[in-house]
Amino acid sequence: MEWQYQNPAMGGTHVPTTHTDLTAKGRRTRERIIEAAAQLLLEHGIDRTTMEQIQLAAGVSASQLYHYFDNKRDLLAAVIQSRTEITLANELLANMTSLADIRLWRDAVVLAAHRLGPRAGCPLATFAEQILDTDPELLDLIRDGLQRLTDLVANALEIMRDNGELRPDTDCQRLAVLIVTAYEGGLLVTQIQRTTAALQIALDSAISMIEAHTF
Repeated sequence: MEWQYQNPAMGGTHVPTTHTDLTAKGRRTRERIIEAAAQLLLEHGIDRTTMEQIQLAAGVSASQLYHYFDNKRDLLAAVIQSRTEITLANELLANMTSLADIRLWRDAVVLAAHRLGPRAGCPLATFAEQILDTDPELLDLIRDGLQRLTDLVANALEIMRDNGELRPDTDCQRLAVLIVTAYEGGLLVTQIQRTTAALQIALDSAISMIEAHTF
């Protein structure tokens, strides 16, 4: 999905700079800015995070920051896209083909959330809550990310069904939505309550529903 928006300052449609347009050094600088922005945005929220704070955290000059990103909205879009790719590239998630794999992924998710503490919330759900209906294009990026995540889980469940671990009548898409909802909602509550209890309960409940479809 190529995301575009009308940038009043530029007077036309602006396509955010991608890593394919940059040198290796430029890509590293851009990724450093995105990483710094992601951490600040998750910790402090969109409204309370400034470009100046991101600049300092990334260790770049103002001219460097605005060379890669026109404004905070532009940078937020890049953060959402980056975090979507990182989530989907998780090795345990990408290679999930059995119920045992799902349990391993569940344990890794809970452990990571425990270590991250207040930064445990998934960017997709966290940003969606803050954006609401104020920016449909950014919400489209988040919806796309959530759909890709759901499709990835559904594909794993379909493999389990094809391998005979799940019953032939298993609705894999429905169970995938349940897993992703438990994951996203559990992380959001973890971020608020500073405990992984809700995340563990939500994921265990979703996995129990999958177990109910085994032979």
